[in-house]
Amino acid sequence: MTIDMWLRIGAIGLPLIGVLIIWRWRDKFLHVQRWLVVLIFGIVGLVALTLFLLNRHYACILLTGRQNCLFDGLATLSLFLLNLVLARASVVLRGENKGYDYILMLLLSSAWAGMGLAENLLVLLIFLYLFFFVLNRWFKRKGFRGGFLKLRDDYEDDQK
Repeated sequence: MTIDMWLRIGAIGLPLIGVLIIWRWRDKFLHVQRWLVVLIFGIVGLVALTLFLLNRHYACILLTGRQNCLFDGLATLSLFLLNLVLARASVVLRGENKGYDYILMLLLSSAWAGMGLAENLLVLLIFLYLFFFVLNRWFKRKGFRGGFLKLRDDYEDDQK
């Protein structure tokens, strides 16, 4: 396996490992959890930037034809920016259940990396589903009553 593949696996897998660690610790070591999450976001952001520079996406991002790598370049740059924003948000995060918010942020980073760096349709679909799951949980946590992953119940039909 090439270094490119190892970097892709690291960008996808490192937040998942962080999720397992945060989930295992639960409400213990809250100060350490925060800095662990920031460290993971920093490492994944650097991995995304390394992938952008290593694969020379900056050189072919504006080309057309067979050498077009616009999607790969935007995926790595957006992964870098997302991890930068999530690291900032995790530093200033206030509230009661911070561990749950950390888990959602790490899952969001992993889902974004999986969608952008996937070279396989099945992996893309799995991480696309994870992305929508995280958005659904986040909206429910913030009090949004609707749902875009909600199945309609047949027993709620009007009998008109």
